[in-house]
Amino acid sequence: DPDKVRRGLSEHDVLVENWGGKVQSVEISAKTGDGISDLMDSLLLETEVMDLKANKDCKARGTVVDSRLDKGLGPVGTVLIQKGTLRLGHPFICNDYSGKVRTITNERGQRLQEAGPSDAVQIQGFGQVPQSADIFAVLENEKDLKRIAAERQRMRREIEQKKMVFTLDGMSSMIKEGTMKKLPVIIKGDVDGSVDVLSETLVKINTDEVEIKVIHKAVGMVTESDVLLAKASNAVIIGFGVQVGSNAKLQATQARVDIRTYNVIYNVVDELKMAMEGLLEPDKVETVLGKATVQQQFKIPKIGFIAGCRVDEGLIVRNTQARLLRDEEIIGEGAITSLKRFQDDAREVKEGLECGIGIEGIKKYQEGDIIEVYQIREVKRKLVTN
Repeated sequence: DPDKVRRGLSEHDVLVENWGGKVQSVEISAKTGDGISDLMDSLLLETEVMDLKANKDCKARGTVVDSRLDKGLGPVGTVLIQKGTLRLGHPFICNDYSGKVRTITNERGQRLQEAGPSDAVQIQGFGQVPQSADIFAVLENEKDLKRIAAERQRMRREIEQKKMVFTLDGMSSMIKEGTMKKLPVIIKGDVDGSVDVLSETLVKINTDEVEIKVIHKAVGMVTESDVLLAKASNAVIIGFGVQVGSNAKLQATQARVDIRTYNVIYNVVDELKMAMEGLLEPDKVETVLGKATVQQQFKIPKIGFIAGCRVDEGLIVRNTQARLLRDEEIIGEGAITSLKRFQDDAREVKEGLECGIGIEGIKKYQEGDIIEVYQIREVKRKLVTN
């Protein structure tokens, strides 16, 4: 529904030309191809109006728009070149890892020798699977590459440690206060897009009482460092379309870290919903078992005061909870500590029979008082998302 999209944009102060704004909008269909030519014309027009230019005679620089871990090729990143010319063999840095361009491939799968501004190409040669929005930059001096990469890795470790401490402290205090419970998870996926979709999907099932906290997400197989982080933060590791390294499996077994692997997002959501339901405080449901009317009061040595009663409804059961009602007001509550039929102890007394009842904490009964016997069951709650 194009109008629904326009309304959504307007709610964020983005007005399209059709609605009196300055932002172009083009209705397209990826399924049928309708409107694609109009989109290209609009892009060219916008480029001319904005006078967009890029220098191709400099070191290449771009942004990662997607990535994956290919079983045969290793880490592969799709990079949008924004300036400069990228060639085979160029050394580069991406986030905090260095690499060297081994292959350049276009959207048709054709191998290229170079790529320039506005080209979106797949690149092999990454040391690790890059993340979306990572900056890709070519540097000539490989010594500078290694120095910068090492410094960035050190800074990243410090930031992650600070984040982890905050997460643990925040989680502990919230749980102690009883205001919120969290289920920390680590997500590893085969493709950057899948990781983002899974992360967003899990956040949507959060409630006011319990929530899934994604403490780390990345592309690639489950490694030992993931297990260490999971152990430190009591997290569950979710692997989506990826394998678990043999060392990571061994370490997870020793550290008792739970690793779950999936190939279908809905299976992940269903299992985590069940885990979140386990964090919910159960509902307490009261069931009235029986009622009795006090006829007189007795005092028995070593036991205390006992109410002589007649059972009007249901059952009076020993060791269950009871409340004493007088003129429909609650006088006291406690466990039934004594239940007798004549001189004998009884486990339960049925409707229509007489018995003696002693309630913990209650020392005085009056004729006409009502004793209501009940039990409380805990019922597992279902997750109701926002």
